[in-house]
Amino acid sequence: MRMQFRSEVVPISLVVVGATYEPWLATLEQAGWHCHRCYDLRAAQALLQDVGPCIGIVDIRHDDFSLNGIASLINRNKQVRWLALIRENQLNNDAICQFIVSFCIDYFTSSIPDNQLMSTIAHQLGMLRLERHVWPQLGDHSDMGLLGKTSIMKKLRDQVRRVALMDVSVLIHGESGTGKELVGMAIHNASTRAKGPFMSVKCSALPEKLIRSELFGDSSTEGKIQKAHQGTLFLDEIGDLPFNLQSNLLHLLQDSTVESHNNKYAKKIDVRVIAATHMVLEKVVTEGMFREDLYYRLNVLRIFVPSLKERGADIPELAEYFLLKFARQYNTQARTFSEEANKILVNYSWPGNVRELINQVKRAVFLADNVVIEAEHLDLPRQGDYQQSLRKIREESERDALLTVLENNNGQVSAAAKELSVSRATMYRLLNKHSLISAPRSFR
Repeated sequence: MRMQFRSEVVPISLVVVGATYEPWLATLEQAGWHCHRCYDLRAAQALLQDVGPCIGIVDIRHDDFSLNGIASLINRNKQVRWLALIRENQLNNDAICQFIVSFCIDYFTSSIPDNQLMSTIAHQLGMLRLERHVWPQLGDHSDMGLLGKTSIMKKLRDQVRRVALMDVSVLIHGESGTGKELVGMAIHNASTRAKGPFMSVKCSALPEKLIRSELFGDSSTEGKIQKAHQGTLFLDEIGDLPFNLQSNLLHLLQDSTVESHNNKYAKKIDVRVIAATHMVLEKVVTEGMFREDLYYRLNVLRIFVPSLKERGADIPELAEYFLLKFARQYNTQARTFSEEANKILVNYSWPGNVRELINQVKRAVFLADNVVIEAEHLDLPRQGDYQQSLRKIREESERDALLTVLENNNGQVSAAAKELSVSRATMYRLLNKHSLISAPRSFR
């Protein structure tokens, strides 16, 4: 049987993760499909990034992969429509059922009926065409995952491309929520280590003992450093790394070795270290909380990630990107923002940066009950609320200043008025306004 479902719009590529060669693969290849097989999730990630939008089949019949590992692969590749191959008895496994419902558009059990599989794959190719029409940027990696058309973002992408080619340590600095790990991943993907692992450790998330175990491993498991061999180790919030562990990291950077958990032997490790922080590390070094020699080892190349308020013109594009991403992921109707919702997004200051924007858009996608996200779906203040908030801030500052000057003058209103260079009457009016003292009575 020759299946005629060629496409000039979407490359007819099929990526199979984990399966042995089966007859239906030969049939697909005869029909013109480009079939790629991977037996390693790391290799699959590199391949999917090159292939772009495609159909994916993941074989979990032989328990070769952890469900978490596969879920992570699928989450990073929204441009792929996934099918699962499972054993019949695996349908009794709650975790596998949840995995299929959450991440796959269909599944097949052994033995696989060729005709049904072919029909399903052909239909999914049609769905892929529609997705490319609705989301033309889906799977486009030309921006390295760093969205934005502002000059500051173009400069950042240019820096990432140049830094990626130099196989040395990098220090990424920026406010919390700006996407420093995304920048680290972009450096990794643009480097010669792209086919190797990208391992991330949050130095502020765990107590010292657990961070040590996660980084260096223990008697039963390898640490993230060993797992990052021939790849990249990303250390988020490096300024929070316990002081006792800083010498171990310095040893890795100096000698490319890591000691076993019991210090009986040292193992050679080929790893690139990318560290990120929102702190001013120079100040932390001066305060004696961070090793100066480690700082210089990490700070070979430095990249600054701008805050969202520094790239305000990118907000509409970012918001639309996350809207379409979550609408597709959660199968909701939302497709666009109303004019008022867009104004609120652009005028908000975003203290939580891109992370806050992501959470706001995800919330709005869940709440919207039609194609348009309205202002009420956003948990953000409107323009009038800004003015009210600003007025409140001013009034609170004024009240605090009055209390301070009164305290400095032992409650003497005349002396306080003189220090503020206002009349005694004005002073009483201000005190009365903030309910700090009753206005003086007039007697005839």
